[in-house]
Amino acid sequence: MDLVGPRYIKGDGRFYSMNVIDLYSHRVFVESNRTKQDDNIAHGLLRCWKSMGLPDFLQIDNELSFRGSNRYPRSLGIVLRLCLYFGIQPVFIPVGEPWRDGTIEHFNDTYDKKFFRRQWFSSYAHLKRQSKNFQQFHNKNHRYSCLKGKTPLEFIEADKFKPLTLGPNTRMPKLNFLPDGTISLIRFIRSDRLLDIFGEKFEVSKDLVYSYVRAMIVTEIHTLQVYLSEDFVQSFEYRMPTEFN
Repeated sequence: MDLVGPRYIKGDGRFYSMNVIDLYSHRVFVESNRTKQDDNIAHGLLRCWKSMGLPDFLQIDNELSFRGSNRYPRSLGIVLRLCLYFGIQPVFIPVGEPWRDGTIEHFNDTYDKKFFRRQWFSSYAHLKRQSKNFQQFHNKNHRYSCLKGKTPLEFIEADKFKPLTLGPNTRMPKLNFLPDGTISLIRFIRSDRLLDIFGEKFEVSKDLVYSYVRAMIVTEIHTLQVYLSEDFVQSFEYRMPTEFN
């Protein structure tokens, strides 16, 4: 998942596009919003999972709207709590390395060139309608070499894939608590040996210098676990709020 924007509609202000792509089938979900507030993103994800199905992982960058608060970094935002509630593991790419999200970045380029810059939109409402038409057109007609020339819908039909979707009447759950689950962060350790977790710094073993590690926040036991490849290296206590307003 990634956010594109802000983009601007002449005479009708700015907007952001929440773009999601399924790595298995390359189906996409596109939803426009006036702001990038976390509540909008959470509701957009709920609609996405009703149509595309529930993923095992959600790979994202370190956008503040995705994670929560700079002032209270351990107070997980609504997007993270929603993922954990449905058993989805969020995976944050390394800070400042957008190429790690190469698949969605490639689609963002397609979105810009084939949709946003190719049409004239009379209003924000017009753009929202057309973005859904673009989503449907892409999934039905865009052919990928990695899918052996098939479109996303042709690929899942040929593979007889049936995603586990949320029911159409599923409502946003009350997320005033901390669900059990795991949040992964891929981080590069420099010579200062500091592991950056949403702005907080943890000093790690010197053996990890100049290595990429996977830091895993395990909410059930309030622990931060650090892995090098598949090998467990060390852990830290990571106390989090368990109730939210």
